[in-house]
Amino acid sequence: MNPVHKQIPVLIHKSRPICGSMVTVQYIDEVWNHKSPLLPSDPLQRAHAKFWADYVDKKIFGIVASKKELIECFKILEEELGDKPYFGGESFGYVDLSLIPCYSCFYTFETLGKLIMAEECPKIVDWAHRCLQKESVSKSLCDQRKFYETILEISRGGSTWSSADQLILLEWYPSSFAARVRIALAEKGLKYVSRPEDLINKSPLLLKMNPINKQIPVLIHNGRPICDSMVIVQYIDEVWNHKSPLLPSDSYQRAQAKFWPDSVDKKIYPIGRMLWATKGEVKEASKKDLIECFKILEGELGDKPYFGGERFGYIDLALIPFYSFFYTFETLGNFSVVVEFPKLVDWAQRCLLKESVSKSL
Repeated sequence: MNPVHKQIPVLIHKSRPICGSMVTVQYIDEVWNHKSPLLPSDPLQRAHAKFWADYVDKKIFGIVASKKELIECFKILEEELGDKPYFGGESFGYVDLSLIPCYSCFYTFETLGKLIMAEECPKIVDWAHRCLQKESVSKSLCDQRKFYETILEISRGGSTWSSADQLILLEWYPSSFAARVRIALAEKGLKYVSRPEDLINKSPLLLKMNPINKQIPVLIHNGRPICDSMVIVQYIDEVWNHKSPLLPSDSYQRAQAKFWPDSVDKKIYPIGRMLWATKGEVKEASKKDLIECFKILEGELGDKPYFGGERFGYIDLALIPFYSFFYTFETLGNFSVVVEFPKLVDWAQRCLLKESVSKSL
């Protein structure tokens, strides 16, 4: 999709790529021109806005040689801003959009440059806070501390963005199978790029990376695809084996652990679907089968906090995404999960205390 620069961002609209951040912004503004115009309608003002966005890219986001040069760049931008609420005047626009992501760098500038942004360029700081009142901005920016930590890790030669850790996850967020992979990545503390898929109009990338099943999730590691949720989880556990092991080290226990997710996939998922795909006696029989499956799992769990013992592991990871189905099962099946399998509900609540789980479901 971007064979020339091989860089992000790339917007894929109806399978056609648009590359370059501000080129993409202009495209969005032209195609969806019925709401919130970003560029002015006047040709001179449009050219002026494009000039300042280009200045931001080349100066602020480019290579700044020194603290003095950085401050000078911001002071020039302060002069352009003047007493206006936004660079274009009364409304948030193209130049504001190009510069505001730099707000995520402010803490890094202050810490590494030993400066105070509010003292050096107070108008820019006030402008940034004004922009942050817009939900479109506040929900789109990187946290300042996380940005700083990433910069430190890169400067130390850390692996956050090294070629060994270039991870892309093709997924669909409601998918319990994709949730398994998200949890595994979170358990290992791995950064990755999420690429949501339209399951009706599947992307060329998905069809290329999983030509056999054409299904999500697919983890792309250094350009090489790994398909099937539990195969991906095993791969993650083997490659990044220095932290939070998911499978037991004992061969027999590993085999046992692998058995249960396979059982879950073959039993719970297809039977659960019958609750909303059938009616009458077939639906009632499916409900009984589903409850029986969960009771078998309760028997395997026993009095242990997790299926593998004292810590969260492979079986827990495989099963916990189905917690998202509990309300659906109860509502369509007309039963109470707390009444039918209380130990599993307690286990699920225990799993949800883990951030890797609660933020992935």
